[in-house]
Amino acid sequence: MNERTVVLDHLNFFNKVISELLAIDVKIDEEDKALILLSSLPQSYNHIVTTILYGKKILILEEVTSISYQMRLEKYQIKRSRQDQV
Repeated sequence: MNERTVVLDHLNFFNKVISELLAIDVKIDEEDKALILLSSLPQSYNHIVTTILYGKKILILEEVTSISYQMRLEKYQIKRSRQDQV
């Protein structure tokens, strides 16, 4: 994912790839999916990736997806508030 990609688009692409792998009988457990998703996020998400991984024994894909989407919303809101201040 590059910095300009919308998180929702990235998540849709990620889910499409996972579905295609499942269609050809490639088994990927939930924790591996979460790790793949985390590793596909751009550098601006590194602090979030570190936070998610710190102290976790098990990664949950839904949690990673939710946090990724929430981070994008927060970035958008910050950008918007800065534009409103100008």
